[in-house]
Amino acid sequence: MAQKQEYTPRRASAPKMTSGKKNIPQKKRTATKPTYKKPAKKKQVSEPVRKTRSKKETFGDKLKYFWSHRSKKQKTIIIVIAIILILLIVFFAFIWSKLSLLGTADEEPVAEVTEEVDMEALDDLADANTLNGIIKNWALNDVKKMSDKSVKNILLIGLDSVSGCTDSMIIASVNEKTQKITLASLYRDSYTYIVPKKGSPTYGKLNWAYSKGGISVLLSTIENNYKVKIDDYAIVNYQTFPKVIDALGGVDVYVTEKEAKFLNETWFEWSLTGNPQPKPYETGTNHLQGEMALTFCRIRKLDSDINRTERQRRVITSTLSSMKNASLSQLNNVVNNVFPYITTDMSKTTILGYAGDAITSGWLKYDIEQMAMPSEKLCKSGYAGSQWIWIVDYPAGAQELQKTLYGTTNIELDPDRVSVLY
Repeated sequence: MAQKQEYTPRRASAPKMTSGKKNIPQKKRTATKPTYKKPAKKKQVSEPVRKTRSKKETFGDKLKYFWSHRSKKQKTIIIVIAIILILLIVFFAFIWSKLSLLGTADEEPVAEVTEEVDMEALDDLADANTLNGIIKNWALNDVKKMSDKSVKNILLIGLDSVSGCTDSMIIASVNEKTQKITLASLYRDSYTYIVPKKGSPTYGKLNWAYSKGGISVLLSTIENNYKVKIDDYAIVNYQTFPKVIDALGGVDVYVTEKEAKFLNETWFEWSLTGNPQPKPYETGTNHLQGEMALTFCRIRKLDSDINRTERQRRVITSTLSSMKNASLSQLNNVVNNVFPYITTDMSKTTILGYAGDAITSGWLKYDIEQMAMPSEKLCKSGYAGSQWIWIVDYPAGAQELQKTLYGTTNIELDPDRVSVLY
């Protein structure tokens, strides 16, 4: 019988110690063949086909595409803005077309004045040489012409196209600081020093200056005498003035008893048309049509140039009042009938600027002040040959005009100065 062997377990070998850490036996990895798993097919979802705009699209197609992608609120805003823009374009196109009716002034005189001062006869004036010297020296001195951004001086000229003389000259001054409009009438018979466009300087009446070289000579003569800057001007001839009055339906003007009697007796002497007098002038307020208003402004032999310029201001003030209350159709009628006969240096943008200022600053609500230049105390009557003239103390007159228009002056009068009045 075989002897049974005793089983003795193997003695495990002591694990190797490294760095004080137990050496954990690693499981033996056997290489396995990788298996490939076929990915599952994704369920395809059909997407909407996006429209691509063709390169051959018209503007209408683009506009239609733009409009279709706007919300209702956006569409409403766009419509409102479009309507406003259309109205503005129509309005400015209308105004621009009216301004296109205006003409530009010709630098050359329309006619040469036939009246001339007999220079040899100036010896008949007391201290004639002294008078001429004082006037010339004042006109050519270096006193600065006053100007201010808040003051606009516009020269309104009534032109006699037959004689080439400026029958009326009024500085319409708008002061936005004082909110006042000043109408300063310049005496047409003021004796002054004139530097013509051609030829030698001369002495003569202020209303002759235009005939010596056009508007530039007239402006320089006025600025040299009164030391104020003229910003712009507008020229209206005799044929235009009645059209303004008639377009407004007439104006209400006060007529004195003396004026009414004189006009009724001498109508044909002052009327330019030769037509019979429409109705007699009466003492008191008269509603005057165009020709009667013009005749009222033209009379001279009744009294002096002082009264004549005052009558002109009476009519202009009444005309401004009528324009404030005029309807749109009346104003449009004025523009259509008058603008073609007005010449001015004002550009369309300048006129639009004035119109904007008149609306925003309320020019039509400003107080209107009237004055004659020079005032009666600063002039005296005299003769140059056979011509009746006003002898003017220009330094004092310029100082007075500056104070009226600007509220200040840059002219200091020497108490010992020599005046032409004495």
